[in-house]
Amino acid sequence: MPHYIGFIRATTDSHDHLGPDEAQRALENYLNWADERTKEGRFVGGGGLSKSGRVLRGSGGEVGATDGPHTEATEIVGGYQVIEAEDLDQAEKIFATHPHLEFGPIEVRKVGDRGCED
Repeated sequence: MPHYIGFIRATTDSHDHLGPDEAQRALENYLNWADERTKEGRFVGGGGLSKSGRVLRGSGGEVGATDGPHTEATEIVGGYQVIEAEDLDQAEKIFATHPHLEFGPIEVRKVGDRGCED
């Protein structure tokens, strides 16, 4: 069955308004969502991403690195989750139940079997 990745997007301050109890409940909701997908046999994996990293670019045989993602971006990819689904429509329906949608969008894409594909 094909794999689909959900990029968990949010603004850098999307969770700042939450108190400690609310933040804990939000985390538990995320974990419960993954547990439910695991019970269904759909959850492949996932995790959070650091807010900083490096962007590599090649040019003329040379590789350059810059700090990234870009700090001027209003939206960051804070994590990802991978599920199994029959097709993009089913993956969309599954990710449509994710509790993160209260805080920001989820970008859903098929993981290519042979690299980048449509």
